[in-house]
Amino acid sequence: MEKGKSGFTIWRYRLEQIQDPEAVNDEVSEPESTYLATPRAVQIIQRIVRDTALSRYVKTLYKYTCQVCQVRLITNAGFYAEAAHIQPLGNPHNGPDNLGNLLCLCPNHHAQLDLGGYSISDDLQLLGLDGRLMVDARRHRIATEFVRYHREHFYLNR
Repeated sequence: MEKGKSGFTIWRYRLEQIQDPEAVNDEVSEPESTYLATPRAVQIIQRIVRDTALSRYVKTLYKYTCQVCQVRLITNAGFYAEAAHIQPLGNPHNGPDNLGNLLCLCPNHHAQLDLGGYSISDDLQLLGLDGRLMVDARRHRIATEFVRYHREHFYLNR
């Protein structure tokens, strides 16, 4: 056993043919770990209870395809998308958890929406990005009040 160039422990072995298998000591001793246990803390939190059926509905409606870039992410667990609220649910925004306030987005466009990197006009044109929000107008009506709220409170290029 020795320390390598990067500081990691390296075990080196030399293979030899054993003449008497009964005389072999096959125990390996290793020094105690120098890593300490990661500290843990008990916490009590309150969180907003979202309607998961509504989130599943909007993702299924768009077949897990981002309404901004039309990309559908494929993972080993299946397709992946995120349900994003246009007007956030938490304080101080207190947006509602309803379909008119919900989008199906890829993780990148969800983060950009939350941080004001782009917004949506009343006629669903994207502001700060090229294109228009993909919407199934028969089954999903985006409420104008929520896109207006987002533009007023989050959009960086007002």
